[in-house]
Amino acid sequence: MALVIREHKSSSYGPRTYANANDADVTIALAVDYSTAGERLTHKAAGGRYLKLDIFNTSVIDCARLLWKRLQTAEGSVINVAGNGIYTLAKHGWTQEITNGLVYHMLDLVHEHHPITKIISGGQTGVDLAGGYAGWKLGIDTVMTLPKGFKQRGADGVDREHTEDEICKQVIG
Repeated sequence: MALVIREHKSSSYGPRTYANANDADVTIALAVDYSTAGERLTHKAAGGRYLKLDIFNTSVIDCARLLWKRLQTAEGSVINVAGNGIYTLAKHGWTQEITNGLVYHMLDLVHEHHPITKIISGGQTGVDLAGGYAGWKLGIDTVMTLPKGFKQRGADGVDREHTEDEICKQVIG
């Protein structure tokens, strides 16, 4: 199992969003607000490989069933985990720890019945980071591609640059 944290050549969020969506069989979108610019871009980038999972208002088991069904239909095993950042989730009472747990539990249920070979993530706080955490914890090859400078947006909505090691510590503790 490998955890790869890399930076995209662009410091903008858009190019890595398209790269991640293009490398996956299915892009799952987990959000409390699907109207954000990031969610609209993810939907556009993933096109027909986009799957909206309302994990914050629907049971984890129901979301896992939907993802399992989509993977069966797509005959795929590579998932791009995308969704709201912690700056959006926090407004609705969600923490990084709770988000990590929900995404881990859902992917664990799917992986048990349809082995996931790779998880891709944009490395942002919130759902992206939870996807990286779940992949690492489940022993699935995981690639997190962040904008140049390992840029992340914090709970305060401010973009900050990090090092690869700092991102790794966010994922594995």
